[in-house]
Amino acid sequence: MKQKIVFILGSIIISLFSCTNKKENSSLKLTEVRIGVHNNAGGISLAAAAVEKGLFTKYGIKPVFTIVESGLAEMEAMRGDDRKLDIGYIGSGVAWNVVDGDGNGVSFVFFDVLSNAEMLIAKKDIFFDRNGNGKYDYDEIYQGLRGQTVYLEIGTTPGNWFKDLIDLINEGKQENEKLWIYSEVSSYLPDYTSPNSDERNKVTVVNTLNSRLPDGMDATGNMDIVVGFSPVTTMIINTNPDAEKIATTVGNFPVEKAFPSTWVASDAWLQENPELAQNFIYALYEAAIWRSDNLNQSIRKGEILAQVQEGVYDADGLIALSKPDYQEWFLSPTARGYIQMWALYEKAKKDVPSGHQIKSFKEAFKDSLMLNAIRTIK
Repeated sequence: MKQKIVFILGSIIISLFSCTNKKENSSLKLTEVRIGVHNNAGGISLAAAAVEKGLFTKYGIKPVFTIVESGLAEMEAMRGDDRKLDIGYIGSGVAWNVVDGDGNGVSFVFFDVLSNAEMLIAKKDIFFDRNGNGKYDYDEIYQGLRGQTVYLEIGTTPGNWFKDLIDLINEGKQENEKLWIYSEVSSYLPDYTSPNSDERNKVTVVNTLNSRLPDGMDATGNMDIVVGFSPVTTMIINTNPDAEKIATTVGNFPVEKAFPSTWVASDAWLQENPELAQNFIYALYEAAIWRSDNLNQSIRKGEILAQVQEGVYDADGLIALSKPDYQEWFLSPTARGYIQMWALYEKAKKDVPSGHQIKSFKEAFKDSLMLNAIRTIK
């Protein structure tokens, strides 16, 4: 079977080609599904596992992949009047699109991974491990960030991730001691009120494409502190001896702020293709079970699917759920999976444009598709 793969950078298509999966039987009648995946381990490993195990063909699906550099372009392609995508993987930074009740809607349909792809990286000798415990605690990050400039792509997951990190760092501090954020991009801080006006506590955020961060941090660049997502973060750490990890999701965030990456689908596509949508989720769930026992292999297959060099993606960037995890985490509305989806929903509500309608949690999360897969596939 031929798999069309489209690469999108921003909203510009930059490459189109085909590849063949010899495991799939071309005699089967397949229905085309336009799928958005990301150029990182979390964003493509599940789709790659499904391709590797022939699961799309098993469920009558012909995948057409669009590989994006960020969720912004993906949401434009899925929510536009001339829809280009039916379903796809997203990070938490663009999850507000799911909660947005205006325009062409999309819904959560599958819980994928807990991502450790986002991280705060700095040049050495800016942050100091004063207590010698081998990591940077909140107060040590606080001291290092005071008065600094941080470069990140505001409209993607790092934008919200960094605001959450600042909130965690500020917990328990007096108002006049708290860090506060300044950015020339007003949409980044809607309704934001700084806790004080002390310039020593000011952290300036500069909107910068994720893809530009490695060059900005090299010896000739002017970026000392960045927040990015993989594979760019992996590239910086592996190739820049002057750079170090300061904070990561797993290392510095509590469970309720470690937001999951998910799969979302066009509401129109779901309504028009209920059986196809269910079969797609069956394929994802079976792929997730296989991936949990073959994570490194899934990531290598993802690199092949995305046509990037081996070793670009890093298994440390994600936490993949096993079959028992899915069964336990979605056993009841009070189980961990629902708690984390609810936390994602509450965070996403805050980013919906002012004046837009807000979908309820039940409207935003079409969990029946995933629950059917968990119950059906033994």
